[in-house]
Amino acid sequence: MRGTATTAETMERAHRFVRALGLTPLLVRKESTGFVFNRVWRAIKKECLHLVDDGVASYEDVDRAWMIAVGTPAGPFGLMDRVGLDVVRDIELVYYRESGDASDAPPQLLLDKIARGELGVKTGKGFYRYPQPAFQSPGWLKGDED
Repeated sequence: MRGTATTAETMERAHRFVRALGLTPLLVRKESTGFVFNRVWRAIKKECLHLVDDGVASYEDVDRAWMIAVGTPAGPFGLMDRVGLDVVRDIELVYYRESGDASDAPPQLLLDKIARGELGVKTGKGFYRYPQPAFQSPGWLKGDED
């Protein structure tokens, strides 16, 4: 993402540098909280948290649905555990403060886990218990184990 005084030459040099690192440069054409991936990831985790907080589904079934559909080794709740639930809350608060929309506030489910010290991988418990979370167990994806 360029600033108001960023030259085309600087952008091209940054592009070449990122490529030299073996990475793929992504051009953000307009200032946006979260840039590209994190903005998409934010929408996914927000909706997943609300699905569970509203009693629509369990976090396990949300993760199963995601893992089956997308083919990833962890679902959104497993990923949030890896990031740290306190960090997830802090990121959600940035969006909430920016929008002022109550639907952007971190849901109670998340706040309750943090209040209990369940921060994810770093504390050994978040949505799952670590170091061997249930979603890594044989049969879990099919719902044979919870």
